[in-house]
Amino acid sequence: MTSERSEFLQPCKPDDFYGSREIINNFVEQIGKLKQNVVNIHSFLILGNEGTGKSSLLSKLSTSISGRRDLIHVANLAPEEEDLLNFFKMWKNKIDELSPDWRSLLEKVGKKKLGDDLPRLKQTIKLPSGKTFTDYYVELFFDNLEKINAKLKETNTFLYFFFDNIQLFKILDIQEFYPIFSKIIKGVNERNYNFVIVTAFNENYLYDFDYEKNLTENTFIIRIAPLTASEAEIYLRRKAPMLINKGILELITNSHRSFFDLNLGIAFISSDLLIDDFVERNLRSYFDLTSDEESAFIEMASYNDNVFPIEQLTAYVSLNILKSLEDKGILWLGTQYAMLIQDSLLTAMKFRLTLFGPLPTLMVQLDSILHDLENHIAPADKLIEIVKDLTLKIRDRLADFAIAAKLNKITQICIEKEMYQKAYDFAIINAHQFELINELEQAGGVCETIARDFEEKNYYFAAKLYVKSATYYDVVEEELKAKRSYSRASDQFEKMALSLPVAKSEYAVRGYFKWSLDCNKRMGDKENFERIRNIAADLFETESIHHKYFKTMVFEQKEQVIEPTVEPIKEEVGEISLENLEKELEF
Repeated sequence: MTSERSEFLQPCKPDDFYGSREIINNFVEQIGKLKQNVVNIHSFLILGNEGTGKSSLLSKLSTSISGRRDLIHVANLAPEEEDLLNFFKMWKNKIDELSPDWRSLLEKVGKKKLGDDLPRLKQTIKLPSGKTFTDYYVELFFDNLEKINAKLKETNTFLYFFFDNIQLFKILDIQEFYPIFSKIIKGVNERNYNFVIVTAFNENYLYDFDYEKNLTENTFIIRIAPLTASEAEIYLRRKAPMLINKGILELITNSHRSFFDLNLGIAFISSDLLIDDFVERNLRSYFDLTSDEESAFIEMASYNDNVFPIEQLTAYVSLNILKSLEDKGILWLGTQYAMLIQDSLLTAMKFRLTLFGPLPTLMVQLDSILHDLENHIAPADKLIEIVKDLTLKIRDRLADFAIAAKLNKITQICIEKEMYQKAYDFAIINAHQFELINELEQAGGVCETIARDFEEKNYYFAAKLYVKSATYYDVVEEELKAKRSYSRASDQFEKMALSLPVAKSEYAVRGYFKWSLDCNKRMGDKENFERIRNIAADLFETESIHHKYFKTMVFEQKEQVIEPTVEPIKEEVGEISLENLEKELEF
């Protein structure tokens, strides 16, 4: 067997594709029957959605041919959009790269390049009466191949053509290709040529191909099915248990993903990179890209189809960068369009951005935190910072409410386990989520709800969250809700002050009372202000600067209360000047 192969970059080639062993055995069996004249199937059509592994299966089938004399030509159809070139364009372009046996065969029939004597599709052809352009061109095609087929039959040799991405002709609006190609496949079967044509076709474009009319009776159709939800979960549990997450499984199954997609993802994350830095780091190292090339790659991943109008693409990516990707064998660059040489590269990028984008990555992190909390493991500060950064990248209202539910659950567990600082940090992240989408009343509600959980457990964080909620309510002019939060904040600050020993924590006591009084000033409650002021003054000796501080304090309604940013020092401190004291406690 002699083969000519156009090798293109393939990011991941699993050893055994899902269900492909049976497909390969069936393919080999059909080829054997063809050679024995048992069946008359000369064409195979691989159908599936984007990313289901069509290209890789086609490549796998091309290595399954066992005849020593057989010739194989494998190519990815990258059509040129301007001249609407004919079906032989790739053969003519690659002719110098063909195997010696194939070149020798052409020379024996008096040809140097296949199809040189055929008219181009755009040329004006005087059609015989009663014939369509398609019929006339197909006849010319077979006349061109008669001598080649005669030589093949002399030596009992078969010529296999493996063509990928046939649907690109439709995407580029090359309408003439479909009727010509389908009639050629039908003609190869009817004439019993020693040709076998194997093509991979995106099922999304199948309705344009008219395959029922031309292919069903004499074409062996191979369909690659997407994953079911249970298959996806079983596979992930075996290959990458850290990815098990309800949201991720839904993304995979709802997008009709395949095991090939999952293998791409597994290949990426198995490169000793942590899940939290996967998105930022692994693409460049995996494909040996510069930062500009990586940006171009990510821009292409935003497209739905593997065809990129160059005019649109160059608005974000320079033409030199695109040419650099072409030199690396990753990109095909035409005059109006560009495409990734392997359709699976686009799938890999979409899989990467979908599976490891901010939202699913955040959900995985939150699930990991919940799992750790069940085992009494407190979340690390670095992990909390990662969660905070991820939430800043999400602007989906529905997603924000889903994230809020998980954050709220984490916060409540942290409070139950007396991880008060962690609980407060997650509560602030939760509120900030709603602030980013301008749901300020909802943000205030989050702070107020968590503050109630803190009551009688940690006065300080309860008070801070009440002040935070009141601030949000003020902005949206929810006066009653704001006063309610200020009142509860004042109560928590007062309780905090009274819970501390005055002799050892006089400055902390003074600070908490001051914050309580400020809350009363903000809501205009002079009666409660005077009550708390008198309690605070009476706690200190009459000669104390703190006693004088509260006795001389006058009620003036504040425009705004700023929440305390640093918890007052609880241990005893030395004497400091009144000026520095005022500066230290002002907030």
